[in-house]
Amino acid sequence: MKITDIKVNRLRPQQNGAGGSLIVRVFTDEGVVGIAEGGRSLGVFKAYVDEMIKPRIVGMSPLQPRQIWEILAPGTSEHATRIPSQIVGSIDVACWDIMGKAAGLPIYALLGGAKRTKIPLYWSRGNGWCKEPEEMLEEVQEGYEKGYRAFKVRMDWRDYRQDSDPTKDLAIFQKCREWLPDHVPLGFDANCGYSVSTAIEQGRRLEEMGVAHFEEPLPQYDFPGLRQVVDALDCAISTGEQEISAWRFRDLMILGNPDILQPDILNVGGLSEVMRVYEMAVANNKVIMPHSPSLGANSLASLHAYSTVTNAVRPHEFSEEFTGPVDHVASLFIDPIIPKNGAISLTNRPGLGVELDEKALAKAIIA
Repeated sequence: MKITDIKVNRLRPQQNGAGGSLIVRVFTDEGVVGIAEGGRSLGVFKAYVDEMIKPRIVGMSPLQPRQIWEILAPGTSEHATRIPSQIVGSIDVACWDIMGKAAGLPIYALLGGAKRTKIPLYWSRGNGWCKEPEEMLEEVQEGYEKGYRAFKVRMDWRDYRQDSDPTKDLAIFQKCREWLPDHVPLGFDANCGYSVSTAIEQGRRLEEMGVAHFEEPLPQYDFPGLRQVVDALDCAISTGEQEISAWRFRDLMILGNPDILQPDILNVGGLSEVMRVYEMAVANNKVIMPHSPSLGANSLASLHAYSTVTNAVRPHEFSEEFTGPVDHVASLFIDPIIPKNGAISLTNRPGLGVELDEKALAKAIIA
């Protein structure tokens, strides 16, 4: 089996602007097609595919995703230029999908077997920076009505808006925490928006209200500051979604020492690299809670990997904000795998476990 082509297309967004993501397909000479999703910049992604990825891997067997990863991510003496991990991640996921389909096995079986195939999800809602507490509560209530029993509210500040409005942030968390039953976990994501002193002050208040985890309290590059926050607080501190390799996670653990690691399957470079992160996490007795909230191929890949880690017991992130409603995404697949009562159950179907509906896909493609 050999790779013959790689195609990247943009999908039609929803009326609310959600969706519009990229669909990535890796084709083979035996008719097996692997799928993944990309970021949002079609032109950049296509340029990398046409100019740097196809010349390197067309003609190679897709049944060696780790070797392909090493050709693309760190580069080789023949092809010295590195390719961004987010783009490598898409190609890697698609190759693992092909390998599972060729073997007739789900990806979790190729990775050593699943500890469990039914994985609880937590409902994640963001843009707290521009919302009032009542608005965020309405979105949390929407998730509760859909059957989710774990939640996170995100402020989405980013590191260039430091300490913008911690008082309102806290009011958002408090409003949602008071409404939710005591036994339902609620996490808080500052999205890199605080200084060390503010993060510690905010964390102590969150602790008093029973926060499930305090995510990205500081800019992602401030590992020494993160250790100060971790050492000062008793609640679980989580981070890692923006790290782009296992080496970065090594440094994060040594220098920042967060309680929970949150690799994003695309940002870190795909299934091949996220499994290295998981192995490091287990060896260092770190809790894992992936960041891959969007419904679709990438989320399924993240769930396949997560299912294989025995001590990974936290819910997996989920949101409809980026892809649009579940029904919209499900319509692209012949037999979709979608959340039910706040959980996703992986099947024993080959690869990721889903096949694209070609007619629906053709209607959805706009570029």
